[in-house]
Amino acid sequence: MKNLFFLSIILLFSCDNKNTSFGDVKIDDDNSKMIQKVFESVENEEIEYLKQVFSEDLEFTDSHGKILNKEEFIAGVENIFDLFDDIKFKESQYEDHDNIEIETTYYSNGNVWTSIWSEFSAKGKYTNENINFPFHISYEWKGGKIIREVQFFSTKAFDIENEAKDRVSK
Repeated sequence: MKNLFFLSIILLFSCDNKNTSFGDVKIDDDNSKMIQKVFESVENEEIEYLKQVFSEDLEFTDSHGKILNKEEFIAGVENIFDLFDDIKFKESQYEDHDNIEIETTYYSNGNVWTSIWSEFSAKGKYTNENINFPFHISYEWKGGKIIREVQFFSTKAFDIENEAKDRVSK
């Protein structure tokens, strides 16, 4: 009887008709499409779109937890262009949705985040090595601009190529 009472209390509180939705997830929205364009711009080594879509107040957190501003972030992307040729990102495996690995979550508290799961491949200009690794990056939006980027992947390939570049430069 005691267990039935506690079960009734739990059910009463868990079924109180409140909206428990945290937000909506979309894959064909403007923010998801803008992230798709960010990666197309990187493949084409075009920096101008990135300068437009990232806020002047950007807070960029790399895979090591280091926080950079927009100027430092743009310099880092330009360094990637210097380090690698033939930069490519994994194509979607879903014919109906070119950017299925990109999704934007519109949270009920007003926050908006877009996330991408993909693979980076390129050929090192200094090592001549072909690289390929999976990555995950999330972007926070405010006023149509990216205000925060957080990266999740191993930077080992970038570190190796940077070290090779430093040896050549000496």
